Amino acid sequence: MPIHRRAILKGGFAAIAAAGLPGFALRAETRRPEMRVIPSSGASIPVVGLGTWITFNVGTDPVLLDESVAVMAAFFEAGGTVIDSSPMYGSSQDTVGHGLAKLGYPPVFAADKVWTPAGGDGRGQIGDSRRKWGVPRFDLMQVHNLVDWREHLETLFAMKAAGEIGHIGITTSHGRRHELLERIMREYPLDFVQLT
Repeated sequence: MPIHRRAILKGGFAAIAAAGLPGFALRAETRRPEMRVIPSSGASIPVVGLGTWITFNVGTDPVLLDESVAVMAAFFEAGGTVIDSSPMYGSSQDTVGHGLAKLGYPPVFAADKVWTPAGGDGRGQIGDSRRKWGVPRFDLMQVHNLVDWREHLETLFAMKAAGEIGHIGITTSHGRRHELLERIMREYPLDFVQLT
């Protein structure tokens, strides 16, 4: 049986409602997420983040936008900070920006991706993504699915040197590209990799 977004969100709302039950809130207050140190920078981030593929692609539907904000509120309340998106994810970046604005811009480790094809304007796409989120800069910018990775990595390293982004990474959701991903990891000082 397929799992639908609404069922997942309803389950999330049930969990939020359960937070009001006696005993639950006490555990939630004392338990913080497990953290990991980013080797290249020494910064610490939670090991679990909030992905936005499919689930936050809700367009301008006010009910679904409110549901997404509720998910983000629960995520931040539980100590989450890492949110990951991509311009490839439909309206997800707009939804994240809407939620961050509604929640008063809580501390977030903003992770996004660049994936313009050869000759595309990576810097422009990153600027558009940043405006949609409403953040001053991205903590992590990754080359999505290794699309035009050489050109994009050159741009990202220049942006990192200028302080315009915090960390650089590459991603692939294609197992057939793992050998290339490994080669790039050996040749470039990447901060992150995201793979299947």
